[in-house]
Amino acid sequence: MALVYSCCFWFSLRLAGILIGLWSIMHATIVLILSIIAYKQPQNVKQQIEHWMKTFDLTYIVGFLETFKEDPQKFLTFLMIINIFYIMLCLVYIYGALKCNNALMVVFILVELARLFILTNLVTVGLLILKNNTMDIGLLIGASVACSFILLGLYYLWLCAANLPILINEMERDEHIATINRLQKLLESKNTSFQELGYEDDFYRRDMFSITRNKLNNPIRNSWNFLK
Repeated sequence: MALVYSCCFWFSLRLAGILIGLWSIMHATIVLILSIIAYKQPQNVKQQIEHWMKTFDLTYIVGFLETFKEDPQKFLTFLMIINIFYIMLCLVYIYGALKCNNALMVVFILVELARLFILTNLVTVGLLILKNNTMDIGLLIGASVACSFILLGLYYLWLCAANLPILINEMERDEHIATINRLQKLLESKNTSFQELGYEDDFYRRDMFSITRNKLNNPIRNSWNFLK
């Protein structure tokens, strides 16, 4: 059962899915461009990391920064590959939303959920680093509230994107049920009309919906029976 049937009380889930895919592509493109710029300037990246490590208290990520500083191009290459793969998944999801194809949307939904978990951890670590490097309680509270609302909005958009395949399944199921109901009503009306003419229901089912082997294989015998 779908949890939401529209996005922001205005957009349909299909249109919202397309917009979410485009929005994700824009984010991934920005990260990809920044990664390419940093890849071309490895020395500047190392100097910037050393400056951050000397200026701020980066207790929670010191080990990662030291590893990253040893070979920044290796990590940046990996980051670029991930972003390119993510952009391709976004395009596949957009095409799946246009064609209402659930199989094309599942991978993006799972990858997007994993990305949100990673982003949540990064935001948490960032807030802890901010807490260790500032005495401004107002700044810390404001940053925490802002990050919480941003993450809440991202999870809501993911929920809308994840509910699109569920809504498509529900619509297909409702269409099947409606088709079966129409066929049942049609059969009931046909049965009623034939009974009014004096035909039995078994005769209708046998002669109107099935052709016996004798009728198919023995046309001469059928003609003779008709003349008799």
